Amino acid sequence: MRALAVVTILSSLCTPLLAAERVLVEGIVVRVNDRIFTTRDVAHRIDERAGELGRPLTADDLQALLHEITEDACLLERAGELKIEVDAQEVDGAIARLREQNHVLDEQAFEESLQNMGMTRDQLRARVHDNIVVNRLLSREVHHPAVTEEELKRRYSSELERYRLPERVHLEHVIFTVGSDAGDEERGLAAARRLAAAARTTGDFLALVKAEEEAGRATGGDLGLVAVPDLRQEVAQVVSRLKPGEVSEPFRSAAGIHVVRLRTRVEPGFKPFPEVVEELRFREEEERYRSHISGIVEELRKRYVVEVHPELVPLPAR
Repeated sequence: MRALAVVTILSSLCTPLLAAERVLVEGIVVRVNDRIFTTRDVAHRIDERAGELGRPLTADDLQALLHEITEDACLLERAGELKIEVDAQEVDGAIARLREQNHVLDEQAFEESLQNMGMTRDQLRARVHDNIVVNRLLSREVHHPAVTEEELKRRYSSELERYRLPERVHLEHVIFTVGSDAGDEERGLAAARRLAAAARTTGDFLALVKAEEEAGRATGGDLGLVAVPDLRQEVAQVVSRLKPGEVSEPFRSAAGIHVVRLRTRVEPGFKPFPEVVEELRFREEEERYRSHISGIVEELRKRYVVEVHPELVPLPAR
């Protein structure tokens, strides 16, 4: 017999006639065998996900969430078949580790964190319990074939644009702030010109900057290697005309009066394979892992009674 997609109750108020009326209380949004997630359950999950994202969910977000709930329900049903169990101590330990990792040891801060995520302590415990169960199931049923270096190199070649690097420059800089007094800008320009001239003579730009900092007249130092697109427009224009080792003339921006020294210029290129190999390996393994899980879930869906009713879940108001 096919189960109803909604839950109903009988109202017993006042008269026998009213007792016969059916009142819609909740809808069953996801069902896997006898495991159900109601509109209330999904509403809690929507609040949690919105808390994680820091914004209301979109239609795509909601679709992904319902897919995740259905996948989890299938896996939890399978774990039940295999009698995979988790005790309260394991849940307590996992929550303690989560709090430590997120530096939320204070009880008040922990409560505020839960509120921000739209979650109660009991809901957190239930979620952590289910996560442990699913992870224990997957550790038994998902294999992790080794990824070869040749496979990673092929992926690197096919995704080379992902690792494109813009032109970068190694800069030393100083900024003289300009106050509201009429003569501040001229005094700042004069100090900047003196520093630039001294730097060209002595070659020790950073020592001159440090002296200005100690005198409280400016701030600056070694910026290291910076991508040109990340520079202020005024700085990028000046740097584009400098050769390595050259010190700029003073120039103005909203931040104050600048002088920069270009140490080196690195032409556009790509991150080399050795620098990204671990990132490539992680993404390849993660994709294979997800693919294995999807395969397991698809097989479970063939064996289980699975229903999903997204029409019962309106998008949250913006």
